[in-house]
Order: sequence, then structure tokens, then C-alpha cells
Amino acid sequence: MSTIAARWDALFERTGSIRAVAVLRIALGPITLVHLAPFLRDARNGIHYDDRFWEPYAPWMPKIPGSLWSVLLAVGAVSAVLMALGVLTRLTTAVTFLAVATNLLASQTHFRHNRTFLTILLFGLTLLPAGRVLSVDAWWRRWRGLPMLSDRVVIWPLILLRIQVSLVYLASGFSKLIDPDWFGGLVLWDRVVRYKYTLDPTPLPEWGIDFLTWRPLYWFVAPVAVLTELFIGLGLWSQRTRLAAIWAAVLFHLSIELSASVEVFSLVAVAALAIWVTPSTRDRTVRVRTTTPGGRALALAVRLLDWFGRFRLEEPASDEPWLTLIDRDGTRTIGQLAVLGVLTRLPLTFPLAAPLLAVDTWQARSRTGGSDDARTSMAGVR
Repeated sequence: MSTIAARWDALFERTGSIRAVAVLRIALGPITLVHLAPFLRDARNGIHYDDRFWEPYAPWMPKIPGSLWSVLLAVGAVSAVLMALGVLTRLTTAVTFLAVATNLLASQTHFRHNRTFLTILLFGLTLLPAGRVLSVDAWWRRWRGLPMLSDRVVIWPLILLRIQVSLVYLASGFSKLIDPDWFGGLVLWDRVVRYKYTLDPTPLPEWGIDFLTWRPLYWFVAPVAVLTELFIGLGLWSQRTRLAAIWAAVLFHLSIELSASVEVFSLVAVAALAIWVTPSTRDRTVRVRTTTPGGRALALAVRLLDWFGRFRLEEPASDEPWLTLIDRDGTRTIGQLAVLGVLTRLPLTFPLAAPLLAVDTWQARSRTGGSDDARTSMAGVR
């Protein structure tokens, strides 16, 4: 019991970099605007939520007058912009959360799972000082000559967010796993057939539309979709499977956007993947010779796209290769694997680079028969 208690206490004392959470904060600002846009449109046209059928989310929830509701939405939108910019970050994050949460709880007709997911993530942000980096607050502090606040903070709220995000996938996947209509493909097939009219104007040939509405196809597609959700929910927790789980999540949400209307769910879920970035910064070194065209391009990509602050850029010695990637454990990778290793750590290049790195790593292991050299070449994967 004493060991369990010690581990529990250590959980609440663990520290890490807040930078990835700051990236999430920046992303959730415009996503919140997209979420609030339909409500703001109604409010601008003089349509209030209580003009139509509504039911309080809970008996204790007071009725918000329509005019006050309109003001609440406007304040939430302005606050979301300021939150993304990092202006009075703790305050504007809290105001954004309260505006989104109050709108969600104003009426049961406002309930959607994606809106609840957004509300939970905003609440998590209120528990963390996400304005210490990548914010106007940090810039203003630097401009006044004040010492910069450390980006290392106690990160137990980050762990809570990870648990919540993981549960979203696991709960959704498990509920579909035990539902024979879902796992057997009936639900997905019915959805495609129901909205077949949206496929008719597309350039898809008739045989392609017939294939997409072919019932046996979903005996395979549905189990793959369900097991993918379960894999994401579990795979995000292991460093060995995390990159694969993140890549599967990106592909999964892209497929959802192509097949269903889920409001901001996919945007929120993809943004939330930032919380799985290891909470440390500048723990990898990229030694790249910028006198070569490829070196200049890679160095520019790192400077522009390394939003999580994962790399330090250095010039290599004259007798070193043009590119060397030094991982946090000291493992060195050179050549094409190093290029792909860098690109998998940059958010915009990750979706394409990750499968290419997996293929190259598999080929390297095949050539070396799974030797230590092959494992060393996989440093970029981990």
C-alpha cells in the first residue's frame, strides 16, 4: 500500500513541458469559433434558443434569457480568439470554457457528443498555465524585460486529458463491438445507402457507387473501423505503438469527415492528439549542413513546423554526414531514415512521413535480420 501511495503522490508531482498544451490551446480557439458559428448566426438573426422547444439540461440549471444568451455567445467568441492568441490566457481560457459549457447546458437540444468533448478539453486547459509559451502573454513579459516563466509545470491535468481522450475511443469502440448491427456492418451500410443521393453528382462512376453501396463490403469495413477505434484508445498509451495509433486516428477522422456530419468532432479529436506528445522540449538534435539544398530545406522545415519544440538545430562537423538525428536516448540516425525521423515529428509532414518511415525501417530490419543495427535505425520510430 505504501508503494501505491508513493506512486499516487508522484503522479501529482510529475512535471513536464506545457508547450504541446499551448499548441492545443491555439488550435481550440478557431475550432471554438466554428462550433459557435451556427448559434451566433441565429442570434444575429434574432433567433434565440428559447424561441423554440427547449428543455433544461438539468433541473438546477437556471433559464438564460435569449438576449443574455446572445451576449454570452459573443463573449465566448471574442474570448476564444484571445485564448488562441494567448492574451490574458488563464482568464480568456476560463471564459471560453464557461461560454461553451453554459451554451451546452442551456438546453438538452444543444447536446452533441462532439460539443461535450470540446467542453471537456477546454476545461482541461483551464487547469494548466498554457500561456507560458507561444502566447502574447509570454511575448509581453519578454518585451518588458521580465524573467520568462518556465514551461515546465505539474502535468497531472494533462494525464487526466489523456485518460478522457482514450476513453472516448474505447467507449465508442466497445459499444460498437458488442452491437451486432454495428460490428456486422448494417449501420455503416445503411448510412451510405441512405445518403446515396450525395454520391450521384460526384465524378464516381456507376460501378464505384454500386461498390460503395454493396452490402458485403461492410462485413469487412465495419469490424476494421471498430477495431481501429479500440486500437487508437489503447495504442496511444504505449511509446511503441503511439505513432501508429496517432496515424490511425488521423486517417480514421478523415474517413469520418468523408462519410458523416460530425460538426467539430474530427477537428477537436485531431487537435487533441497534441496531448500525446512527450512533455519535453529540445531533447532531440538535428545536425544538418545548411550549405546543401536538402539541408537548407530541412532546416527551414524544422524552423517553421517544429511547433512542439522537439529539435535543436546544429551545424555538423566537416567530417560528419550532412544530416544526423540524435534522439533523446543518444541514438544516432543518418541518411533517409534521419530525414523521415525528423519529418515524423513535424505535425504537417507526419501523416505522409510516418508510413514511409515504417516501410524503410522494416526494409532495414529485413536486410540486417533484426540485428542491433536495425533496432538502432528505428530510433526515428520511437
